[in-house]
Amino acid sequence: MFSFLVFMADFEGNNRETLEDDFCLLEDSDLEGDVDERFYELPILSPKAKAKIPVDYNKALKYVDRKEAGLEDVLRDHALHLLPAKTLFRFKTVSRRWDHWISSPLFAHRQTTYFKNVSGLFCQVADHSPSFISFNQDAYGMPDPSLSFFPEPVKVRSSCNGLVCCQGIEDDTYYICSPVTKEWKKLPRPNLYHGAKAAVVLAFEPYVLNFNESYELVCAVTFPDYPVVYFEIYSSRSSSWRVSDTICYELDGSGLHDGGYYMKGVVYWESSSGVILAFGLRDEQCGFLPLPANDEEYGNGALAMKHGELCYIQPRYQDNVCTINIHGNMDMSLKSVINLPYDAGSAFGVCRVLGFINGDILILGLGTRVVSYHVKEQKVELISQHEGGACTRYIPYVNSLVSLRHPLIRDKGLIV
Repeated sequence: MFSFLVFMADFEGNNRETLEDDFCLLEDSDLEGDVDERFYELPILSPKAKAKIPVDYNKALKYVDRKEAGLEDVLRDHALHLLPAKTLFRFKTVSRRWDHWISSPLFAHRQTTYFKNVSGLFCQVADHSPSFISFNQDAYGMPDPSLSFFPEPVKVRSSCNGLVCCQGIEDDTYYICSPVTKEWKKLPRPNLYHGAKAAVVLAFEPYVLNFNESYELVCAVTFPDYPVVYFEIYSSRSSSWRVSDTICYELDGSGLHDGGYYMKGVVYWESSSGVILAFGLRDEQCGFLPLPANDEEYGNGALAMKHGELCYIQPRYQDNVCTINIHGNMDMSLKSVINLPYDAGSAFGVCRVLGFINGDILILGLGTRVVSYHVKEQKVELISQHEGGACTRYIPYVNSLVSLRHPLIRDKGLIV
């Protein structure tokens, strides 16, 4: 069992103050009841740190006690933030206290920071309403998978750590939303013309000890018949767009693929020119990585993260057998080959890689089927079967509690 140093202090005017941990907010209603039932964590302080505590504060300490933490405390401090949003919404009904814990902005920040598992895929065919394919129906979900809370029909463009970027079908307006809370923000018009097929990537990376988080929407803007790429960035800190001074002259912009990938401060786009375009958000410099050789026997590859490193996953579909080649390092050389079971490569259409998630699980599109392949267990599981096939867009999504309303997200604009 865990043992905590706990205390209650009364200050002048009977104002009650509490010390709590970095991530859990306690409401006033949580302070009702007898003194002996109120226990709050106090960090273990060094002698040097104790010397800095004001004398008046030391005099205010009125109650000090030790008590073993119960199961409820252990779950609150060490387990709840590791769970997906759908599960946490059900746990809010356990008690009033649990509702307060889970509803606090700091808890949402902690859950968003620690819960990184890809929970499912937004699925969309052409201009139809989006749907959601959950990897676990009991644990992962959202109240409105079709995103009908927007003022117009939208298409899902990008997703990052629980936030989703959508674009209006009618006038190409960008929106940022949190599907779990159904909060959304309409972005202002960019300075450059983006169009419906602009290569946009949402970048949002929460940190445990940084409560001044922000998100950025990065767009690689191309122009017909001109081998040049501009980078326009929307920042929630300024609630505005700006065009970067960096311009890429070495790439035929018309060959950029619609989807991109964000990882560790860098945005990546696959191109039909045989290279990967990389753009760093810190220094705003661009560069290139080689794409593996491609021919008609190959299906659709995907950028992904494996063991913390960028990789390119390329399927090869031949003789009813689907083989997955994983390329890595700065030269995108071949690192490993995964031989799928025969039934995974049978006549269901061209094999598409949709992502590499949660450690060692490949998500593949085989015709109208979406399947998962557990690499270690060498097991194939059917996730979904639907209409659309090769023309369907898939966007990975993390079932996060992230909210656009609380002050941990720096955004000066109107949130609906």
